[in-house]
Amino acid sequence: MTRWPVTGRTDELRQLTTALTEQRGAVITGPAGVGKTTLAMACLQAAEDRGMSVAHTTATHASRELPFGAFASFLPPDPVGPVRGPGDLSALLSRYGQALVDRAGRSPLVVFVDDAHLLDDGSATLVHQLALQWAATVLATVREGEMAPDAVVALWKDGPAERIELGVLDDADIEELLMLVLDGPVDAVSVRQLSARCRGNPLVLRELVTGALESGALTSEGGIWQLRAALRPTARLVELVALRLGDLSGPERELMELLALCDPLDQAEPAQLVDKSSLERLELKGLVRSRSDGRRIQVWLGHPVYGDVVRDGISALRKRTIARSLADVLQATGARRRGDTLLLASLRLTGGGGSARLLEDGAAAARGRHEFSLAERLARAAIDEGAGFEARFVAAEAAHAQGRREQAEHELAGLATDAVSDAERTRVALVRFDNSFFVQGRADFRLIDDELESIRDPQWRDELLARRLYVMSFRSGPRAAVDGAREVLQRPHAGPLTAAHVAVSHCLGRLGRLNDAIQLRAPPSGSAAMPSSDAPWEEWSIFVARVGPLTYAGRLAEAEELVTLAYGRIVDTPWAEAKAYVAAWFAVVHLEQGRPMSAFRRASESYTLFQRLGRPYRTRWPTFTAAHALATAGQGRRAAEMLAALDALAFPASLINETDLIQARAWTAAAGGDLPSARDLLERAADLGEEIGDLIGSAAALHGLARLGRARQVAERLAHLANHVEGELVAARSAYASALAGRDCEALAEVSRDFEHLGALLYAAEARAEVAVLLRRAGDARKATSAEHQSARLLARCEGAATPPVRMITAHVRLTPGELDAALKASEGHANKQIAADLHLSVRTVENRLQRVYEKLGVTGRHQLGDALRDLPTT
Repeated sequence: MTRWPVTGRTDELRQLTTALTEQRGAVITGPAGVGKTTLAMACLQAAEDRGMSVAHTTATHASRELPFGAFASFLPPDPVGPVRGPGDLSALLSRYGQALVDRAGRSPLVVFVDDAHLLDDGSATLVHQLALQWAATVLATVREGEMAPDAVVALWKDGPAERIELGVLDDADIEELLMLVLDGPVDAVSVRQLSARCRGNPLVLRELVTGALESGALTSEGGIWQLRAALRPTARLVELVALRLGDLSGPERELMELLALCDPLDQAEPAQLVDKSSLERLELKGLVRSRSDGRRIQVWLGHPVYGDVVRDGISALRKRTIARSLADVLQATGARRRGDTLLLASLRLTGGGGSARLLEDGAAAARGRHEFSLAERLARAAIDEGAGFEARFVAAEAAHAQGRREQAEHELAGLATDAVSDAERTRVALVRFDNSFFVQGRADFRLIDDELESIRDPQWRDELLARRLYVMSFRSGPRAAVDGAREVLQRPHAGPLTAAHVAVSHCLGRLGRLNDAIQLRAPPSGSAAMPSSDAPWEEWSIFVARVGPLTYAGRLAEAEELVTLAYGRIVDTPWAEAKAYVAAWFAVVHLEQGRPMSAFRRASESYTLFQRLGRPYRTRWPTFTAAHALATAGQGRRAAEMLAALDALAFPASLINETDLIQARAWTAAAGGDLPSARDLLERAADLGEEIGDLIGSAAALHGLARLGRARQVAERLAHLANHVEGELVAARSAYASALAGRDCEALAEVSRDFEHLGALLYAAEARAEVAVLLRRAGDARKATSAEHQSARLLARCEGAATPPVRMITAHVRLTPGELDAALKASEGHANKQIAADLHLSVRTVENRLQRVYEKLGVTGRHQLGDALRDLPTT
């Protein structure tokens, strides 16, 4: 963890290496901690590999006080007598320069000066002369915002060195860096948290990760790294930040404390507590930043870790005093902005003096933002001040949202006896139901049915009915849920969409009635197509659920556009539940597109958010989606670990997506080389789907069987489903099975084009690969090669997908199905005895089959099987 790899710097490293090998030299500039030294060291290694000699020194504040202090260890003793004039100085520089060059012998010399902005004038002049006379190639780093000696600036200003500016890393670079360092994937939520906290600074990131590993806040479960607790800076990072803060005046420190407790602030607010000149000085130092927000100027800390360090130094009494003072100022200005109520209530919570009404309003605002911990603290403070039903409800709901089921049920049961209106009774019943069902997966229908008998308001009846329909779909499947939803389907579709519409629409979609599902979820005339960024999460769940029927219909481009818009609008909000749903649907779209690693990242983000919300049962869907994605990428072991962790939770089955879970198990088995089990599981999923009305799941499973060599057995069943399921995707699945069963090259090529048009690139690549197999068997090598190239072109966009159909592109030509099953198992490391047991064969038969496989593939043993079976055509 002391030195991290260079990531996200490909262009800079190439530019830097070229500058050194061409002996022009370079100066790397950038903020502290962005990796200037790391990049320089990587370049120096490349220089040494090319036979160049390296002299490395680091300038410091101490060496700056000494003439030629940075180079003291390299230089010969000074000549007797003082330097009396330019002539003596020139001679001394010449002598020192020659001494450095002589150290390199016949090798070209590279002089590397780290933190060159701290060089004394003599050392800076020496470096400049070495570069100017081409006696050495100079590489230096200079911190952004620091005053460097004129001779150092002249290196790039007047030549010959090249200036290379190094900025912060973006989110993608940070994710790649974390995966390299931790040797495994990191869930998207944790990546975003680390990225937001470090602001793209690799040094800060390293310290945050180091601290999180040491404290156990960052752990690996199911093969995925996740943050389980708050990030805390390490002692080293605290020291580095303390040095960066330097010696602050009293007013400057007061302003930093204000911002550490309440970031951002309007310029007018701290200006009433701290003098304006302090604010300007801090901004010049880069410790705070400002930006316009309408007519207001908002002030922020220059970096999040500044707040961590400053907060740790504020006493509890001081925090209370600051919060009270700032609340007084904010209240005096009227607190008219959006978010002022929550800010003011939070300050009063810390500083005291808040009324029951203010604290209750703040709790409601925090609840609307899904900041449940804050919502609960505000609500309980409001209760202490005399607030009634609403504050009690928010506190109980927040306890449920944070996974404290028993406490939530105790408080909600008390609220149920005090509720008087339809809204109050329904809200309590819904949270009590959710507190049981979405935590444990077990439903108590009495909580819903008792209220349905007395509730008359149609909107609240719909909310209760939606829970019933959801659970009916989980227990009995889509067909039963749609049959039980006649009340919703028969009413005119004129009012606002409700949760009941979502439940019914999803079941209609799985039944294959995709046009009805899409129409039912269409927003009423005159309403916005997308919720506003501050809309409740329920509106977002209704909106994003439209992705499902679009995906099932094969309208993948539309589905991706919709979910991309939703994700972009909501990704930076605190509404974790809405983000969890959006991310889960994003994963589904990516999986159908043939982008397994994108699907995995979004699915892992979704189940992490559901975990943090205390909704373990809701993690079921994104968990098996993530496992399916890993299996599609050929990572069968990790996929199996995820499914095993899911099984250990012992959740009850959910028939609305049980076929999807079975298919995830099937492709995990296939990724592990167990094709017979994979086919059995897909057959089971197809049968279950037809039984419960999940025709979408059944069609996908039958398509999977066709992809695993059972096209003739499933073609007729798929054709029957295609007549009952709307949209182009199932039709393409059916056409694939029929063309493959009939060994029709032209039809398969047409299906490949259809899949590509839909955006299902992996299916398109597999179909095109099957064309190549048939053509090569028919002896048409030229056309077969062309088809292989087309397949490879499509696969290149599939993020490393490694399904058995992909791996069997060449093996199909030469191996029998029995030989192929044995070969795949052997390539996964299974012993002959184990293969024989799995395939119900004798060990001798397995040995014979494998020997024929070796001969046909031209390999000498099982250690070469993996590469042979993955022998993909390349462009």
